[in-house]
Amino acid sequence: MRRLILLFTMSLCFLPLTVMADDVLFYGQVLGEEVPAFNEADEQIGTLNINGRNVTYSDNGLNDRVLIHIGNTNTYIDRQFIQQSTQEVPPSSKVPLGSVKSLNTFTIFEKTSKESTVLFTGTDEFSFEVLSVLNGYYEVEVAGLIGFLPVSQAKPLFTDEDLYFNVIQDSLPYYEMKNNVLVKRGSFSKGTRYSRVKESAGYHVVKFDTRTFYVPEQGTLATKVKPVVKGPAKAKFPIKVLPEKEVDVLNVNGDKIGTISRGSFVDIYSLVKGKAVVNFFGQEGRADMSAFVHTNLLSPKKNVSHAEMSYLVQVFAAMYPEFMKLEQIGKSVEGRPIYAIRLGNGKKEVLFDASLHAREHMSTNVVMEMLDTYGFHYLNKTKYAGFNVRSSLDAVSIWFVPMMNPDGVTLVQSGAKAVKNGSLATRINGSSNFARWKANVRGVDLNDNFDANWNKVKSSTKKPAFQGYGGPRAFSEPESVALRDFVRRHSFKTYISYHSSGQVVYWFQWQKGAQAARDITLARRITSLTGYSIVPPMYLPGSGSSADWFIHEKKMPGLTIEISPYVGNRPIPLKYWDRIWKQNHKVGLFVAQDAAKR
Repeated sequence: MRRLILLFTMSLCFLPLTVMADDVLFYGQVLGEEVPAFNEADEQIGTLNINGRNVTYSDNGLNDRVLIHIGNTNTYIDRQFIQQSTQEVPPSSKVPLGSVKSLNTFTIFEKTSKESTVLFTGTDEFSFEVLSVLNGYYEVEVAGLIGFLPVSQAKPLFTDEDLYFNVIQDSLPYYEMKNNVLVKRGSFSKGTRYSRVKESAGYHVVKFDTRTFYVPEQGTLATKVKPVVKGPAKAKFPIKVLPEKEVDVLNVNGDKIGTISRGSFVDIYSLVKGKAVVNFFGQEGRADMSAFVHTNLLSPKKNVSHAEMSYLVQVFAAMYPEFMKLEQIGKSVEGRPIYAIRLGNGKKEVLFDASLHAREHMSTNVVMEMLDTYGFHYLNKTKYAGFNVRSSLDAVSIWFVPMMNPDGVTLVQSGAKAVKNGSLATRINGSSNFARWKANVRGVDLNDNFDANWNKVKSSTKKPAFQGYGGPRAFSEPESVALRDFVRRHSFKTYISYHSSGQVVYWFQWQKGAQAARDITLARRITSLTGYSIVPPMYLPGSGSSADWFIHEKKMPGLTIEISPYVGNRPIPLKYWDRIWKQNHKVGLFVAQDAAKR
């Protein structure tokens, strides 16, 4: 009976933790410096350097060694180097991030510094569960204690069944194979998680869209947790741009998730508060738009809607704040924004507008293609059509108002259901076919609504119509007021209003003397560029034309340019686009160069 009581008392003192097979875990204090550690084959595989510290160990009492766990590896030390203790070694509460295997030689330190105390030196491969990654070290367990293994002294463990990985270093590059050479395309940020399709020579193979990327396994850990990602909404107006430098990508919460390197095109899905929305490996990301450059954003051989035009000018302004500026100069009857965008840094300025008449919306394509093309050459300091674009536009800036009549254009392009006042427009038009429509959405012809002696205009159209009605008074419409007020805030040297039909140039509004000579000279030079004809002076007592009002108001050249052969009361067929652009591609730069003299 005494013997049983003694054994029971001893077992309480030894404080067993758990029974595993035939072994019992105890707390104990290590005695001695540089304690040899052995494997089951009695080969020394390391040295323990934790004299005086408490550890956990197992002892089946059947031999002269006890078992300690260095990571996931069974390791044995002589019994003489352990003394049972009542001081507990609390287990870690951290959930492992993944597993690694050490190199054949490695060192585990007490802290994340090679200057700190060495806890264990290994001379064989060991496996460890990683509790965290700090300052280039894996946090691992050594006989119940916490130690730090340099990342450079271990490799992550992956099996063919491991389909997901965590990024554990601050910046992990990803690559794409080009001509059998891995080319860096960007980086992943610490804490992000991705899917892989397989492993290849120490790299994760990651598929995204139609492309294949390679991510070093070193710097990652396997995880069973599938990445939860949500991509961006489908792009309404897809565009591709090039990173000018390494671009940071943030998630929707503003946390950095990676980077995109310069050198390959990136799809932009939309803009949010001036930031580009990108698809970063299946996840919606945000990037600084000014870190990108373009080669060709506009596809001009199509109908350009107000929505697409608005998006593109916002993209340009966000991408090039150093030489473009976007301004909303007003709103249409239905509240659609009317935008003006400046190209260049010249103190002198000229103005181009388009789509004052709804069915003449190909004129929007002309000025948007100017913005696209001239902007590209300005950025790259290259010549275009014989003009030094940067020097020209740093002397004289061009302001573009690409769509003066957004409601009318929307009505013509998309029908009555696309506008709020569709029923009214249908009654005015007498038809649901709006191909002939020139006016704004409530039937006022905007190019008859400006005040160049408007009250003297003789018009047979006295009520709202698809064309020709000048409104109840000059500047009765918000669209014409927007342009008027914008012009009055500037000192434009020249105004060009693009219209569509006739291949002619209007220039006259009762100019005389030197002013007339200057303006007719400009008109003739533009006709020599375009092949168009000059319209002779008509000596009208009054006009509602925007260009006539500009001449009347500013005493500077104001030209109306009709870009297409006559096609009747309808939009210009797209088949004419190539010809029209060829005729007009120099006009913007020429007008700027001419204005530099004044």
